[in-house]
Amino acid sequence: MDRTVVDGPDIARVAALLGESSRATMITALMDDLRLPASELARIAGVNKSTASEHLARLVDNGLLATERCGRHTYYRIANPLVGPALETLAVLAPKRTPNSLRSVRRQEELARARLCYDHLAGRLGVAVTDALRKRGLLHDDDGSLHVDVEAWDADPPLGVRCAPLAQDRRPLVRGCVDWTARRHHLAGALGAELTARMFDRGWIRRRRPRERVLVLTDAGVHGLAATLPVDDDTLDAVRGS
Repeated sequence: MDRTVVDGPDIARVAALLGESSRATMITALMDDLRLPASELARIAGVNKSTASEHLARLVDNGLLATERCGRHTYYRIANPLVGPALETLAVLAPKRTPNSLRSVRRQEELARARLCYDHLAGRLGVAVTDALRKRGLLHDDDGSLHVDVEAWDADPPLGVRCAPLAQDRRPLVRGCVDWTARRHHLAGALGAELTARMFDRGWIRRRRPRERVLVLTDAGVHGLAATLPVDDDTLDAVRGS
């Protein structure tokens, strides 16, 4: 007699998809809201194109990735903004890889300082910005979740980002995403994404390299964050690697 109890979402299916290292590598490569072709994802994962196509088809069929056509080419992207925070949370639980080269050590440190998590800031920079918003009383922790004080936020909106226009979005205004480097929340959700977009627009942050999720905090960003949020100088120096 089968005594298996089937209850709730099928977590095992998603776990199985991400449990294969090539698939995990490819979906992680798309964590900064990039659109990449199968050939590029195959190169990143170190597999041939036909193998990559099989893996990508499974990720698409199960709703983790989506495709976009541009002429004769197909590009892959993260299908849902919740995928990024889910992967960051898994990274908190996962054992750390031992770097096998100086390049790997440098890469880990770069990711720890500042990176994109889908469409919002992560790493020490993301946590520092979130902490600064808490100190201003705009964000609050409640039973391990982040909440926004909409009235206080819109009375003095950080970087001109207001809650009201974003309230129509289907995604939540605020979501706490557990940062795997700091083991604490950074700000996700519509507000986190819009703040990050404004920092790009103002030249406060930039990608270290094209198609890379590692971010660089610029001189303008140091001065801007110190003046507007504010983030303290020691934290900004640490983010810049000073």
